[in-house]
Formats: sequence, C-alpha cells, structure tokens
Amino acid sequence: MGRIGIISPIKKDFSGSLGQTTESSLAAKGLSRIPGTKVSKLPYKELSGKYRTGLDPNAAYINRIQDKAEREAEIERITKLKAKLEDALGVDLGPRSDYWNYAKANRDNEEQHVKLIQLMDKDNIFLLDDPHQELAFTWLKAHPSIASSLEAWERGEFPSDTVFYVVDKDMENNVLYKRKKKINDAIVKLTSMTIDKKRKVARQLGLPVVDSTTEETVYNLIDNELKQTEFKSGKHQGLNPVEVFTRFADMKDNILAAKDLVKQALLFNIYREKPSGAITRGEAEVAKSEDELVKLLVDEDNQDMLIELENDIKSKKLLAV
Repeated sequence: MGRIGIISPIKKDFSGSLGQTTESSLAAKGLSRIPGTKVSKLPYKELSGKYRTGLDPNAAYINRIQDKAEREAEIERITKLKAKLEDALGVDLGPRSDYWNYAKANRDNEEQHVKLIQLMDKDNIFLLDDPHQELAFTWLKAHPSIASSLEAWERGEFPSDTVFYVVDKDMENNVLYKRKKKINDAIVKLTSMTIDKKRKVARQLGLPVVDSTTEETVYNLIDNELKQTEFKSGKHQGLNPVEVFTRFADMKDNILAAKDLVKQALLFNIYREKPSGAITRGEAEVAKSEDELVKLLVDEDNQDMLIELENDIKSKKLLAV
C-alpha cells in the first residue's frame, strides 16, 4: 500500500458519567455510533462564500497558526498540493470554484464536482496516490467538524460533540522535518563559531555567560535553548529560540560586537535602561533605545564613544576579578 490518510472516530470515555446513555453503551462495546450508520460530509462553506478546501494558503485558519515554522510549512505544502491536484484532475480548486458546489453535480459532469463522503465508525482510509481520494482527504482535514488531531480535540480546540479526528502522518512528519532541520542548521552554525562569537550570541539570548565561561558550557547553554519551542522568560519570551539565534548568528560582526558591548555595559551599570527604553549614563540620556545606541556605536563618527565604552567595560571587569 502506498501513502494513506486516515480519519478515525473519537473513542470517548463515559466511565465517570451518571446513568447509562446510548453513547455510553456504545462506548462500552468500542463503538461511537450505531453499527452500519454513516456520517455524510461535504466541504464547509464560510460566511464569505469561500469553501474551506484545505488548499487555500490565504485561508483564515492558516493565518491563525501561531508557530511560524508550522505555518510556513503548511502554506508551502498546500500550495504545491493544489497545483498537483489541479493538474491531475483538470479542475479549478480555488476556494470559490464551482467544483465545490455539490448541488450542481446532478446536472453536470460529476467528475467536475465534489463528491459526498460518508464516514463510518472505523478507520476511514484514503489512498493518497489516487488524486480523487487525496482531494477528499484534504478538504475533510480542513472541515471544522473534524478535529485536526486527537490531541487537539483533547485540548478543547474542537467542540466536545466532535466525533472524528485526522490521523495525518505526512503532515506531522513534514512539520517535524522543518523544525528539526532548522534546529540542526542552527547547531551547525553554532559549532562553526569562534568561542568569542558564541559568548556574544549567548549574551544576546539572555544567557548567563561571561568571558571566562568555558566553550563547553556556552555551547550546552545555547544548544539547550535551541531545542525549546520558545523562550520561557526574559526579553525574548514567547519567541522561537532558533529564529532569535539565527538573527544574531547572521548579524554583521561589527553590529554584534556593538550589541554585546551595550549588553555588558547594562550588566555593569555603566548604562541604565529606563522603563521607556531610553538608555542613560548618569543623569544624561545617551539614546532613545538600545537599538539607537548600537547605531551610534557603529557610526565611524562616534569611534571615541566606542573606545571609551570598551575601556570602561575592561575596568569594570578588572575590578570584578
């Protein structure tokens, strides 16, 4: 058997329910419906008039995907899939296409219109090497009455009366591949860095790294962050660690060096940051923000300011020894 997609019934637990109901009786026998009954499905039509096809990269539910890597992976996947299926079936699969209007199937060529799908109380298997079955599985996955996964239903992301969920290993593997590849690419960059740059990047990530921190410790600290889904605290809280790391890793050396000086100057209280974000030295305001201060330091006209800051940091480090 080639590629397959599966939509399965949700097996609900009624062990804590009071009294006996039809649902609890069926569940006790491993069923979710009366044997032989089916649930008919057609593509969901939005209030806007667009059909939720599973092939629209601009669909609202796609834009609501919080994780950027997952959202980009899904957009790339469905864009390619739409082109492939349109080529194989010779129909327009846009979200406003007449293909999705089942009412027209009775008087026109039925191959030019969507087919009614009936889901049974078992694993409903779709052979994805068949374009018709792949298309059916695609729009069923996007249907709001079918949970995107069992975990999503358990988290309460779908109504409690939802009875089917998607078992989609291809999509799960694709998203996982994208995430792992980004992490591995970041680790390759980390490995190739000098220890000096590792320390600078680590400090930008908010990690407790000083000049004497060993390379092994710095590497492990950054590696641990890269394998998290998001920063749990600090300036980058809620952001993806790989994306933040890559931004600093790819930064021009002079800008990263200036940002590192500012970071250390703040740690040593040479500069102070006000709640407004303004940077001060003593009572005098030096810059409106940390980014503005970095721009000042990399400006060739302000090299005296840069040298003075470097010397001040060196003095603070000597006093701390």
